[in-house]
Amino acid sequence: MTRPISDLDVPLPTLRDRIAALVARQNAQRANRSAARLRNLPAPTDTRPNTRQEAS
Repeated sequence: MTRPISDLDVPLPTLRDRIAALVARQNAQRANRSAARLRNLPAPTDTRPNTRQEAS
């Protein structure tokens, strides 16, 4: 049986704060993982043919 949120053992503002902290922590972890993936990508290389004409 479910109880209303108002009957919880933890006050609602505390629960909201804990959820907000959890979400912020997860977002930071996701950002760190994404940044690590980007740092590990190989540097781009220019594969276009050299079309610049040398001045003579």
